Amino acid sequence: MSSFYIWPDMPFLSIAVLVAASMIFLYLARTPLHLALDNLNDGIAGGLEKTADWIKSVVLKMQEKNRKVLLESNIAESEQKIAQEFKRVEASYTKHLADYPALHLKLDENITSIDADFKECGQVVPEAPGWNDAVESIASIKGSASGDRVIEKMLKELHKSAIDGEKTAIAEMQKISSKRHKILSSMAPAWKKILKAMSEVDTKISLVLETSGKIEKYMQEYEKVRSGGDDTIDMLSSKATKLFIFSIIVITVAGFGAFVNFQLIALPMSELVPAGTRVLGMHVSDISALVIVTLEVVLGIFLMEALGVTNIFPQIAGLTLGKRRMLLYAALLGIFFLASVEAALAILREHITATNAATTQALAGSVSTTAGVEGSKITVIGQATLGFTLPWILAMVAVPLEMLIESSQHVLSKLIILLVKLIGYLVGIIGHLLNTLMKTIIHIYDAYIIIPTQIGTLFKSKA
Repeated sequence: MSSFYIWPDMPFLSIAVLVAASMIFLYLARTPLHLALDNLNDGIAGGLEKTADWIKSVVLKMQEKNRKVLLESNIAESEQKIAQEFKRVEASYTKHLADYPALHLKLDENITSIDADFKECGQVVPEAPGWNDAVESIASIKGSASGDRVIEKMLKELHKSAIDGEKTAIAEMQKISSKRHKILSSMAPAWKKILKAMSEVDTKISLVLETSGKIEKYMQEYEKVRSGGDDTIDMLSSKATKLFIFSIIVITVAGFGAFVNFQLIALPMSELVPAGTRVLGMHVSDISALVIVTLEVVLGIFLMEALGVTNIFPQIAGLTLGKRRMLLYAALLGIFFLASVEAALAILREHITATNAATTQALAGSVSTTAGVEGSKITVIGQATLGFTLPWILAMVAVPLEMLIESSQHVLSKLIILLVKLIGYLVGIIGHLLNTLMKTIIHIYDAYIIIPTQIGTLFKSKA
């Protein structure tokens, strides 16, 4: 330190001279140094601020892209739902209204029969013709007393004939009325058939209308999604986040199931494949067990695709019904075969475990060497049941897997946007801090040369 002193014997004087010289130098170089510090501030802090602004613009673009992707995916989902409902409506019309012509024909036949019976009931027996006119004609005859007796006799005969005719007409009317009542009573079954047919028609039309009513609900959702408002985006984002969380939970549980399945068949697989062989540090038996578990998941995906539950592979959705049935039967057969293999391996695992336990006891000198082997069969049955059931459960992981794939795009985009936005905020904060720091350095610089600055100002004022 003493080597920098002008007078080593007088350090305080040397320091004072150096400070004074530095003040004069910095005062004289004030303008260029201010420009240098301002340029450095503009270069660093300004560059960081522009970087933060660029990151904000990138975030806005990413948010807009995520918004479009979210809307397009939900629009496609809504269109798919509407198309499926139209197919269901078509199937409902085909199923429920296929026998409508036959019902209509029955209605026509029953109504025609009732109409004919009604017309037959409406036929009225005509009255005895000419009795009143004949009596009036005879009453208008003029003659003598003998003629009056003749007329009286004729009237008595006419009266007698009229009474007999009325009795006959009444008997005939009673007969016809009885016939009408029989016809009317025979119309009751026809009316019951008509009411039954109309009830069937009403039921089938109600089912069709119930199926058609879902389309209106989906169309309202479709129009709401098409509008693309902020409320719609928030609702779709919340829906995607919820699906992502639930699919993660379900797949995690399925992962534990796959681990149990793997442990169930890993030991007996060592008896079926070459022992001691390793591939990439793993036993071949472990790799074989892992392949079986993976194949179960893959077959489950194809099974759900063939059933139309998922839509991961568009090519499968575009297959004809016959080919999809073939794929469905092949997937079912494959899963059933693997489930049967796992059940057999689970039984073999229990026998291997019991044999190893018996061997260990024998080597240890235990007397009861067969007690473990001849134990209860409940464990064997339980492991076999578990080995047969787990593949079918793992086959259903295709549904949450598709949900995870669809929702993860939006959720991961939101996380990336959040991370980029955080980086932009940090860059902006750093730029602001550097700008403040450079301004503080300039103020400290001016404070350091305050004495020569004030002297220069004093001389300028006197001049």
